Amino acid sequence: MSVMIEKPFRIQRPKVEIKMYFVSILYDKYISWEFCLYILMDVFHKDLEQAKTITDVILSDGEAICGMYTFEIADTKATIVEQKANKEGFSLRCLIEEV
Repeated sequence: MSVMIEKPFRIQRPKVEIKMYFVSILYDKYISWEFCLYILMDVFHKDLEQAKTITDVILSDGEAICGMYTFEIADTKATIVEQKANKEGFSLRCLIEEV
């Protein structure tokens, strides 16, 4: 007596490419170096050295990329940054750009 083992059926799913977005902080000439450092460490989870480097770029070049995320996460981080900035009296803005 022989037993036939069927090959498992697998559903072919189309590959979905997830779009990624850069989140940049735009310098407004009023933001303090310390606040920018705080935002990078608190919201974007950068270590102290990374935060210092990115802060220096923001203050010298006018903007810097802080991270790359899916749209929902990028939008949430940008909103949190702007809310924290408004609470502290800064007009800091974030830019979300598709990669």
